[in-house]
Amino acid sequence: MDAPTGSQAPRASQPAIPADPPQKLMVEKFADGAIACLKFTGTIDESFEGKKLGSTAAGDTLVLDLGGVKKISSFGIREWVDFVTAAKTQVRSMILIECTPKVVDQLNMVANFSGGGRVFSFYAPFRCDYCDSEHRVLLQVDKDHESIKSMKLAERPCPSCKEAMYFDEDGATYFSYLISQEKFELEPEVAGFLATKLNYAVSDLNRKLRVDKVIEGRTTYLKLAGDLDRTFPRDKLAEGLEGTVIVDLSSIGRIEPAGAAEWRGFVKMASPLVEQLYLASVPPAFLEKLGSAEDLGPRAQVLTLTLPYMCSSCGTTSGQLIEVAQHHEVLKFATAPELRCPTCKHAMQCVAAEPLMTLLPELPRPTASADVAKSIGMLRERALQAQRDRKPSSKSNVMSAVMPAAAPPRSSLLVPVLAGSLAVVVLAGGFLAYQRMTKSDAPKTGLGAVSSRSADARPAWITSDLQGTASCTDIPDKGLSCVGVSSVSARQDDANDEAADAAFDAVANALAVRIGSDPWKLSVLPIYKSARDAKLAAFDRDPSNTSARRDVREGRHAVGRVLRATSGGAIPAAPTGRYWEEYSGAEGKRYLAFAQVSLGATEIANLIEGYTRPATALGATTVSLFPLVGWRYPRLETGAILTRLGSGPLQDLGLAEQYIVVSVAGRDVTDAASFAKLVTDEHTELVERGGAFRLKVQASDGASREFSAVIKPKQVETPTPNDGKAPKPGTGTQTGSGGVNVWDRYGGGKGTGRDDPTQ
Repeated sequence: MDAPTGSQAPRASQPAIPADPPQKLMVEKFADGAIACLKFTGTIDESFEGKKLGSTAAGDTLVLDLGGVKKISSFGIREWVDFVTAAKTQVRSMILIECTPKVVDQLNMVANFSGGGRVFSFYAPFRCDYCDSEHRVLLQVDKDHESIKSMKLAERPCPSCKEAMYFDEDGATYFSYLISQEKFELEPEVAGFLATKLNYAVSDLNRKLRVDKVIEGRTTYLKLAGDLDRTFPRDKLAEGLEGTVIVDLSSIGRIEPAGAAEWRGFVKMASPLVEQLYLASVPPAFLEKLGSAEDLGPRAQVLTLTLPYMCSSCGTTSGQLIEVAQHHEVLKFATAPELRCPTCKHAMQCVAAEPLMTLLPELPRPTASADVAKSIGMLRERALQAQRDRKPSSKSNVMSAVMPAAAPPRSSLLVPVLAGSLAVVVLAGGFLAYQRMTKSDAPKTGLGAVSSRSADARPAWITSDLQGTASCTDIPDKGLSCVGVSSVSARQDDANDEAADAAFDAVANALAVRIGSDPWKLSVLPIYKSARDAKLAAFDRDPSNTSARRDVREGRHAVGRVLRATSGGAIPAAPTGRYWEEYSGAEGKRYLAFAQVSLGATEIANLIEGYTRPATALGATTVSLFPLVGWRYPRLETGAILTRLGSGPLQDLGLAEQYIVVSVAGRDVTDAASFAKLVTDEHTELVERGGAFRLKVQASDGASREFSAVIKPKQVETPTPNDGKAPKPGTGTQTGSGGVNVWDRYGGGKGTGRDDPTQ
């Protein structure tokens, strides 16, 4: 049967790509556990160092996605054969997917072009004479084996005009290599990897839920792999359960609303039957949708969960397995544990979304014994071995993605990062892109030859030239060196400013990582984290996007401005190191700039102390404005963040925690201490003379708002003849010998908030 087109297979039919100027080769890497995929886009020529890339491959299965290959030169063929020859010695198997017609031609003509790998899918060229268009149709060796074997493809509707289009090649020639290859199906874990990581439509059955069950003594281990949808067999799964039940969720994919409802039904049915229900390796999506206290019920407990972390130093993004019992004291503050990067050993930052982080305090402390936790690896390996011993049926190719107990943590860096002539660009989603430079002696920027520079050589403090990035490294005596790299700019001053802002933002982020105060993390982190993560992720996905680049530049510029304004002189007004390079080409002069900001241990300690030192007044506790808040509120420069709000005038005014007080009665709040003094002095004076108690506050996204309430002055009784009569109604209650009547402790009425008309 021919490969489906249209809605049946989203990637199956694509317009033929017109001839374009040769595009430099881009290699993107996707990885999860023992499976990796290299996606090639552009022209494979002599600049592709195949042997070097192939020798760094590692793991069990290497998938080569060739759907973006536009051209392969003669010297490129040599480099490619070197690549696959080296790679096949490093991995158990190689699979080629989405081979373009250019690749199929080389498979037919060049010995060992596949390197012993197997072709799973390829594009066949089709032509429509009615609308004079060319298209490519994706075929798979499992579904389309009979058509490939017959070397004939039936006509099919043209995606453009819906008329019939025909296979535009000689079948005997085009299929000469493919007919020599036996039919095969992807292993379930590989199919699942392609479906979840690359959104590759392998088969409608590949993500069907699979359940593997292992019983050891009074412990039942259930391994679930696939999508959670309405077909989830909650009744069959719950039937007969008893004792201790461990559900391994590491391979759960998409979660549909109907599947979530079925899962809740399973938990409700299983809870009365079992002694304890433990959830292991809970992925972020599952925890966010089904990790609330109501979803877990009285019996279910999360033993381990996966949180995404990013290392700003080396660019590694990886999912880290967190033991809830070990880190419960940290998780209960909606804070992720502090972990070190497995690649470069620097501190990592959790990049989980805010809705996920807010669920962490709800997780109960697991009651599982150490033996239960240790048994998970053994039970997982037994389930995996059972899968290997059981040959999958061709009629029910369901996914099973079990991680071996000895496999490393899930990471975007399955194989080592290439050095030398490869520049690394960190993209959203945890994969890396490698781009080969045009000249081996040129700086590794992909911009060509340097026509001018600010110094004879790059300073030693520059360790990366990834455009638009920033990173920090430890220096002797517990100091810190943060370096920002600009994007390519047509102006030198513009590139310098962008690099400086990136460096200052890196400093602020390094300070946030070093802050150990749980109350600070609970109050301040949520204000800026989601805004910062979203803007950086959008920029990572498409650095050329003007809007995304503008958002990042605006955020970093705001952070740098706040950092300098609130650091008390600990932060230099300008970077401690600068360097720029000029490149000349067909597009004119372009500039790439670098900036360094260095801090000593004393400055770091003082900054952390200044940003976390609380100040209390009128029932409210505040800390000084933290620079990273600039990602959400770029107009702010100083202020005080309300971290705790008890009963008192400010609560009556209508303020709330995480509001940022900008001014009191028109006077700017520079930090937490100035807030405490200003608000105390102002309130004391108004109690004496009366007037409006006014605070300007950044309460949410948008313009700041003004909150105010009228405070009535103290009332002094008019002397009256001492006739022994009681005071007249409305004159208040006399207190002390001064005859002062206090009408309203807080000023007679609740506050009202309104948008600040000056904004």
